[in-house]
Amino acid sequence: MKALKDYKYNLRRKRSWVFSLIMAFMFFGFFTFLTSKVYIASDEKLYHTETGKTLDLSSSGTVTLEKRTYYPAQHQVEMVLKMDQVDDENFQFKAQEKANSGVDLPIKVLYQDDGYYVVRVKQLSSNWEALAFDLYQKPVQEESVDIEGSEEKTEEEEPEDELVQTISSDQTKTSTSPEKSSKDMQAYGLLVVDIQQKEVKKKMKSYEKAIEVEVENQRALRKEIGELKADMEYQIETEKAETEAQISLKEDEIRMKEESISLYKDEKKMLKEKLKKLNEKEQDLAQTR
Repeated sequence: MKALKDYKYNLRRKRSWVFSLIMAFMFFGFFTFLTSKVYIASDEKLYHTETGKTLDLSSSGTVTLEKRTYYPAQHQVEMVLKMDQVDDENFQFKAQEKANSGVDLPIKVLYQDDGYYVVRVKQLSSNWEALAFDLYQKPVQEESVDIEGSEEKTEEEEPEDELVQTISSDQTKTSTSPEKSSKDMQAYGLLVVDIQQKEVKKKMKSYEKAIEVEVENQRALRKEIGELKADMEYQIETEKAETEAQISLKEDEIRMKEESISLYKDEKKMLKEKLKKLNEKEQDLAQTR
């Protein structure tokens, strides 16, 4: 009888242990599901437009993101945009963050000059995750003409602005400043001038490099011509004619490269003048601060 009681007691203990194990397993699984976002990376891809990247506009021209800074203390992002080869620079901007999609964020144009825009997106969430900055432009309207050649005037509604490009920002990849942005108009002007100066200097270096390459190519061609002329001493008339044709082609190449060098020098001269004007503008802006 005692053995039977001990058996029942052990059986109850076994069932209790198994039940506890099952409950613990279920609790662990439920807890893992709830906290999975903490340690499992999201597969969602957040687009990020790199600074210095030039994007084509769907209308005409290009836009380049020159600089982008996030100021957490003020919950805002500032961007410097460069518009190139654009017929109409009358742009409108809209911005939305991933954390609060569907709500347009306030935008302020801080500075605009010579195709450059400095814009500020305000009231960002602390964890905005991603930002879509949209550029809008009025579509080109075609004027209708009647048979007699006079323009027809219609009372049609003005067409809505057209989305021409989107600049995307990933919060984790965006440059952050611990300080507050307290720039004035002159400071933004100096910022844009600094970007232009660096661009001009970069182009000047590229032309200098191109000139060096062409000069080296000319030197190599002249050496080849000298070698061909030396070989002619031991050639028959038919071979000499072929060699003279090769020499003529190489001399044409030398002349073409001389023309390229002249063009590069002209471009470099204009850039040098542009840099001079930018330096003068920088001095004027610095004096007005």
